[in-house]
Amino acid sequence: MATRETQKLILDTAIELFNEHGTKAISTNRIADDCGLSRGNLHYHFRSKEEIIQTIFQRIDMEMNESWYEDHSTHTLAHANYMFERQMDLCWRFRFFYRELIALLQNDARLKILFLDSRHKRVREVKDYIVGLIENDLMVHPRLPITLDSLLLSSWLVTDQWLPHLDMYDISASDENAISEGAVLILNIFRPFFTEKALAELEEMDTASN
Repeated sequence: MATRETQKLILDTAIELFNEHGTKAISTNRIADDCGLSRGNLHYHFRSKEEIIQTIFQRIDMEMNESWYEDHSTHTLAHANYMFERQMDLCWRFRFFYRELIALLQNDARLKILFLDSRHKRVREVKDYIVGLIENDLMVHPRLPITLDSLLLSSWLVTDQWLPHLDMYDISASDENAISEGAVLILNIFRPFFTEKALAELEEMDTASN
């Protein structure tokens, strides 16, 4: 098996095991066994479980790079909602990472650097997108500049904490409605600043979905 194929097998298997059991319960030996690899072969590709998790996050970041690439060209409420749903779906597919986010970052300095570098970039991109909605008469600019930053922070807090919230209430995040509700909540954070044009677009979206 080629190196790239072996690494993909290891990462895919690790994601599945971490999602089901959590990272603490899964050792590199368990990952190797489930891959049908020798433990030495796994450690040839990844020296530790921390390195596997770091590489999984780099996969998350790469997926965001690819899927967010052309968002700036479509400033509509429908696309904004799609962006939020896409992010919630990503959180579900890599749910172990978001469920254990704080602990993982506290225990791995390099992972924390990778995550914060990515987050700063994403915040800038979402802010630019929101400014595009304002320029397209879909949102009014908040009177105080800090308000926009607060809205953005609130939206990311929902993204990061939605799965722990569902877990706390024993709600199955595999339920499509549960994931969609997270995206709706993010959209509602910005709703007080939507223009009449935007609200009309939202009404059309609601009508089309019913």
